[in-house]
Amino acid sequence: MADKPRYTARMRLHALAWFLVALLLCPTGHTADVLPGPTGKNKTQQLAKLKDSARSLYYSALKHRRRDHPERINLTQQAIQLLRKALLVEPTDVEARVWLGEWMSRPELGQAALTQAIRELQQARRDDETGSWDFEIATQLGIVLSHLGRFEEAVKEYDHALRLLPGEPDSLLFPSRHQQATLLSNSAEALMAMGKLDQSIRRYSQAEQIDTGDQGALHALGLAIAYDRDGQVQKSHEALSRSLASDPGLRAYQGDEVFFVPEGDRFYYDGLIAEALGNRDEAMRSFRQFALDLPKSRYAPRAREHLDELQKLPGIPVAELLRANVLVGSPHFAPEDSSGGGEKHRTEEEISRGVRDRMIDLRQCYAQGLRRAPRLAGDLLVALIVDPSGAVLLVQPLNHSLSERGSWKPTGGQATMMPPAAELLRCLQNALQRFRFVPSSAGNDDNDELALPIHFESR
Repeated sequence: MADKPRYTARMRLHALAWFLVALLLCPTGHTADVLPGPTGKNKTQQLAKLKDSARSLYYSALKHRRRDHPERINLTQQAIQLLRKALLVEPTDVEARVWLGEWMSRPELGQAALTQAIRELQQARRDDETGSWDFEIATQLGIVLSHLGRFEEAVKEYDHALRLLPGEPDSLLFPSRHQQATLLSNSAEALMAMGKLDQSIRRYSQAEQIDTGDQGALHALGLAIAYDRDGQVQKSHEALSRSLASDPGLRAYQGDEVFFVPEGDRFYYDGLIAEALGNRDEAMRSFRQFALDLPKSRYAPRAREHLDELQKLPGIPVAELLRANVLVGSPHFAPEDSSGGGEKHRTEEEISRGVRDRMIDLRQCYAQGLRRAPRLAGDLLVALIVDPSGAVLLVQPLNHSLSERGSWKPTGGQATMMPPAAELLRCLQNALQRFRFVPSSAGNDDNDELALPIHFESR
């Protein structure tokens, strides 16, 4: 698991400024006309207009948060074409060449684009006589080489970027420690793919120590995977616990900024997470899918070990899941106020569909509760806050009537256990926190606030 292309401090601040300009001057993504026969001042003006229009299109593309969104791909391709025109005007413009390499580095554009991205970045390196773009070029080359599975070359580029980082400008928004941690984590992923687990563990550990912000959960998760594959089970559990404590909803992990090489490696992560959360059936499905997608992976034997261990655990039979009847009512959105607050950005059907897709998680929570209290039943009203990407920011029970109805009394060793109703609530909160809904419309940066009524009744 690694992060997608990340701008350096200089690139991010520059990009942010142009993004704001693009919103004001080019909200619909219109491109600049090409001026005929540019020379002197006309050439400079044409080059600037082409680059400005390309940036505007590219940032319009990024408003579509799903990386495979057709409009996002279309706008990105248009932006790339404008940069090509800019480079016809001035072939040695390093800035335009670096942007071209970065924008073509997205896997959704296909392998040919990734291969061309390497050529563009290498050409930028040759044209960059002062070395002012060396850090950005090395960082981006590491990413695109990883996408192509050329891990040894990728690590060399990441290491080159790490050596250059102390000379890069720092900022409050994108501090050097965050960039350092991302480079360490990305290179750790490449080293793990090469089977160099000792080095991978060291780098993930450094990344987690350096970056205690939002991305810290990702570094800890990568560390948990590396420890697990190295047979250090207890340390893997500890790292995974830190990751889940920092990011209970796995927002960073589920984001489109995260990529896997090969893509099937995601199922190993899913399996280890599900296993840690006590979701045996989901863990088994994920590890099986990993072994199916990547049968020749050096980590396929470890995945099969997990499957053997999970087989020994008592699962939840289908009959018990069917008995655990869970009914989710229509979502209720917060009322819109006079200032525009509370405006919803998804339909009731989109929320309901997202819940239906993960209904098995709710049934499993209820089935586990029924094992301890066969008459456990009642209603729950739970509030959710969903961010623009579709991740759940907050899960808060508002009120409930869940009761064991006398079917459970603590005895002996159960005296210190959580009552089944309270345990069900905790399980539901954890499950709902990991739900993922469709992203909201392009350009929206507001959250959705809603309440879900849920009814539990055994059959």
